[in-house]
Amino acid sequence: MPARLAGGLLAAALLAGCATTTEPTTTELTTTEPAAAEPAPAVPACEQLPENTTPAGVDALPPLTLACLGPGPDVVLERLTGRPTVINLWATWCGPCREEMPLLQEAYARHGDQVRFLGVDVQDDPDAARWFLDELGIDYPHAVDRDGRLLRELGVRGLPVTLALDAEGRIAGRSVGQLTGEELERLIGTVLSSEGR
Repeated sequence: MPARLAGGLLAAALLAGCATTTEPTTTELTTTEPAAAEPAPAVPACEQLPENTTPAGVDALPPLTLACLGPGPDVVLERLTGRPTVINLWATWCGPCREEMPLLQEAYARHGDQVRFLGVDVQDDPDAARWFLDELGIDYPHAVDRDGRLLRELGVRGLPVTLALDAEGRIAGRSVGQLTGEELERLIGTVLSSEGR
Protein backbone atom coordinates (compact mmCIF):
# COMPACT_ATOMS: atom_id res chain seq x y z
CA MET A 1 0.00 0.00 0.00
CA PRO A 2 1.50 3.37 -0.91
CA ALA A 3 2.69 5.39 2.09
CA ARG A 4 0.44 8.34 1.21
CA LEU A 5 -2.71 6.14 1.18
CA ALA A 6 -1.75 4.43 4.44
CA GLY A 7 -1.15 7.80 6.08
CA GLY A 8 -4.52 9.08 4.86
CA LEU A 9 -6.34 6.04 6.25
CA LEU A 10 -4.59 6.43 9.61
CA ALA A 11 -5.51 10.13 9.77
CA ALA A 12 -9.15 9.35 8.93
CA ALA A 13 -9.29 6.70 11.65
CA LEU A 14 -7.86 9.08 14.25
CA LEU A 15 -10.27 11.87 13.30
CA ALA A 16 -13.26 9.55 13.45
CA GLY A 17 -12.97 9.06 17.23
CA CYS A 18 -15.11 6.27 18.62
CA ALA A 19 -18.06 5.56 16.34
CA THR A 20 -21.30 4.58 18.03
CA THR A 21 -23.33 3.14 15.19
CA THR A 22 -23.83 -0.09 17.13
CA GLU A 23 -23.50 -1.01 20.75
CA PRO A 24 -20.20 -2.75 21.52
CA THR A 25 -20.23 -6.47 22.23
CA THR A 26 -19.15 -7.79 25.60
CA THR A 27 -15.74 -8.72 24.21
CA GLU A 28 -15.18 -5.13 23.05
CA LEU A 29 -15.72 -3.70 26.53
CA THR A 30 -12.47 -2.97 28.34
CA THR A 31 -13.13 -2.86 32.03
CA THR A 32 -11.33 -3.18 35.30
CA GLU A 33 -14.21 -5.15 36.75
CA PRO A 34 -12.99 -8.12 38.79
CA ALA A 35 -13.97 -11.63 37.72
CA ALA A 36 -15.82 -12.29 40.99
CA ALA A 37 -19.39 -11.08 41.35
CA GLU A 38 -18.31 -8.20 43.58
CA PRO A 39 -20.81 -5.31 43.50
CA ALA A 40 -19.77 -2.31 41.45
CA PRO A 41 -18.48 0.64 43.49
CA ALA A 42 -20.63 3.63 44.31
CA VAL A 43 -20.28 6.72 42.13
CA PRO A 44 -21.25 10.34 42.91
CA ALA A 45 -24.91 11.22 43.24
CA CYS A 46 -26.70 13.42 40.73
CA GLU A 47 -27.91 16.73 42.10
CA GLN A 48 -31.44 18.01 42.35
CA LEU A 49 -31.67 20.44 39.42
CA PRO A 50 -33.45 23.80 39.40
CA GLU A 51 -37.10 23.95 38.31
CA ASN A 52 -36.28 26.52 35.60
CA THR A 53 -35.95 25.08 32.12
CA THR A 54 -33.86 26.15 29.17
CA PRO A 55 -35.70 28.33 26.64
CA ALA A 56 -36.44 26.35 23.48
CA GLY A 57 -34.21 27.11 20.53
CA VAL A 58 -31.47 25.87 18.27
CA ASP A 59 -28.90 26.12 21.07
CA ALA A 60 -30.94 24.09 23.60
CA LEU A 61 -30.32 20.45 24.50
CA PRO A 62 -32.98 17.97 23.41
CA PRO A 63 -35.77 17.41 25.97
CA LEU A 64 -34.42 14.13 27.34
CA THR A 65 -34.30 12.64 30.82
CA LEU A 66 -31.34 10.37 31.61
CA ALA A 67 -30.99 7.99 34.55
CA CYS A 68 -28.31 8.84 37.10
CA LEU A 69 -25.40 6.34 37.12
CA GLY A 70 -25.15 6.80 40.88
CA PRO A 71 -27.80 7.62 43.46
CA GLY A 72 -29.93 10.70 43.10
CA PRO A 73 -32.62 11.91 40.75
CA ASP A 74 -32.78 11.41 37.00
CA VAL A 75 -31.11 14.17 34.99
CA VAL A 76 -33.60 16.31 33.08
CA LEU A 77 -31.44 17.98 30.43
CA GLU A 78 -33.81 20.95 30.08
CA ARG A 79 -33.18 21.76 33.75
CA LEU A 80 -29.38 22.11 33.56
CA THR A 81 -29.78 25.79 34.45
CA GLY A 82 -28.73 28.10 37.28
CA ARG A 83 -25.00 27.88 36.61
CA PRO A 84 -22.71 26.92 33.71
CA THR A 85 -22.41 23.21 32.94
CA VAL A 86 -19.81 21.04 31.19
CA ILE A 87 -21.24 17.81 29.76
CA ASN A 88 -18.91 15.08 28.54
CA LEU A 89 -20.33 12.15 26.53
CA TRP A 90 -18.08 9.10 26.85
CA ALA A 91 -17.91 5.30 27.14
CA THR A 92 -15.48 2.80 28.65
CA TRP A 93 -14.95 1.19 25.23
CA CYS A 94 -13.80 4.52 23.73
CA GLY A 95 -10.01 4.97 24.02
CA PRO A 96 -9.95 8.77 23.55
CA CYS A 97 -12.72 9.09 26.16
CA ARG A 98 -10.66 7.15 28.67
CA GLU A 99 -7.57 9.26 27.95
CA GLU A 100 -9.31 12.61 28.42
CA MET A 101 -11.19 11.68 31.62
CA PRO A 102 -8.34 12.74 33.98
CA LEU A 103 -8.35 16.20 32.33
CA LEU A 104 -12.06 16.54 33.10
CA GLN A 105 -11.48 15.50 36.72
CA GLU A 106 -8.67 18.07 37.08
CA ALA A 107 -10.92 20.78 35.61
CA TYR A 108 -13.70 19.76 37.99
CA ALA A 109 -11.29 20.07 40.92
CA ARG A 110 -10.41 23.63 39.77
CA HIS A 111 -13.82 24.89 38.63
CA GLY A 112 -16.43 22.66 40.33
CA ASP A 113 -17.52 25.44 42.67
CA GLN A 114 -18.50 27.62 39.66
CA VAL A 115 -19.32 25.07 36.97
CA ARG A 116 -21.51 21.95 37.14
CA PHE A 117 -19.84 18.90 35.57
CA LEU A 118 -21.88 15.99 34.21
CA GLY A 119 -20.61 12.88 32.47
CA VAL A 120 -22.96 10.95 30.17
CA ASP A 121 -22.02 7.29 29.72
CA VAL A 122 -23.21 6.33 26.22
CA GLN A 123 -24.13 2.83 24.99
CA ASP A 124 -22.14 1.18 27.73
CA ASP A 125 -22.38 -1.29 30.58
CA PRO A 126 -23.22 0.81 33.68
CA ASP A 127 -21.23 -1.50 35.99
CA ALA A 128 -18.17 -1.23 33.74
CA ALA A 129 -18.57 2.55 33.89
CA ARG A 130 -18.76 2.49 37.70
CA TRP A 131 -15.56 0.43 37.96
CA PHE A 132 -13.77 2.73 35.54
CA LEU A 133 -14.80 5.92 37.38
CA ASP A 134 -13.80 4.39 40.71
CA GLU A 135 -10.39 3.33 39.37
CA LEU A 136 -9.63 6.88 38.17
CA GLY A 137 -11.11 8.61 41.22
CA ILE A 138 -13.65 10.56 39.17
CA ASP A 139 -15.94 12.35 41.61
CA TYR A 140 -18.43 14.35 39.58
CA PRO A 141 -21.90 12.96 38.69
CA HIS A 142 -22.69 10.84 35.65
CA ALA A 143 -25.88 9.91 33.84
CA VAL A 144 -26.56 6.97 31.52
CA ASP A 145 -27.65 7.16 27.87
CA ARG A 146 -28.00 3.45 27.18
CA ASP A 147 -29.28 3.79 23.59
CA GLY A 148 -27.19 6.82 22.53
CA ARG A 149 -30.22 9.04 22.00
CA LEU A 150 -28.53 12.26 23.13
CA LEU A 151 -25.65 11.69 20.74
CA ARG A 152 -28.08 11.11 17.85
CA GLU A 153 -30.14 14.19 18.76
CA LEU A 154 -26.94 16.26 18.74
CA GLY A 155 -26.21 14.99 15.22
CA VAL A 156 -22.81 13.56 16.19
CA ARG A 157 -21.69 10.08 15.16
CA GLY A 158 -18.86 9.38 17.58
CA LEU A 159 -17.38 9.90 21.01
CA PRO A 160 -16.11 11.76 22.92
CA VAL A 161 -18.20 14.93 22.80
CA THR A 162 -17.93 17.80 25.28
CA LEU A 163 -20.53 20.57 25.56
CA ALA A 164 -20.36 23.82 27.51
CA LEU A 165 -23.72 25.23 28.60
CA ASP A 166 -24.30 28.74 29.89
CA ALA A 167 -26.28 29.35 33.10
CA GLU A 168 -29.54 29.29 31.11
CA GLY A 169 -28.72 25.82 29.78
CA ARG A 170 -27.93 26.91 26.21
CA ILE A 171 -25.05 25.29 24.32
CA ALA A 172 -22.31 27.93 24.21
CA GLY A 173 -19.48 25.70 22.97
CA ARG A 174 -18.74 22.17 21.87
CA SER A 175 -15.80 19.92 21.11
CA VAL A 176 -16.09 16.68 19.14
CA GLY A 177 -13.15 14.33 19.63
CA GLN A 178 -10.52 14.03 22.33
CA LEU A 179 -9.98 17.24 24.28
CA THR A 180 -6.71 18.85 25.21
CA GLY A 181 -6.41 20.69 28.49
CA GLU A 182 -6.30 23.99 26.60
CA GLU A 183 -9.51 23.22 24.68
CA LEU A 184 -11.30 22.29 27.90
CA GLU A 185 -10.18 25.49 29.65
CA ARG A 186 -11.34 27.50 26.62
CA LEU A 187 -14.81 25.90 26.80
CA ILE A 188 -15.02 26.59 30.52
CA GLY A 189 -13.82 30.16 30.00
CA THR A 190 -16.54 30.70 27.40
CA VAL A 191 -19.35 29.90 29.83
CA LEU A 192 -17.75 31.64 32.79
CA SER A 193 -17.31 34.84 30.79
CA SER A 194 -20.99 34.71 29.79
CA GLU A 195 -21.97 34.83 33.48
CA GLY A 196 -21.60 38.59 33.74
CA ARG A 197 -23.63 39.39 30.63
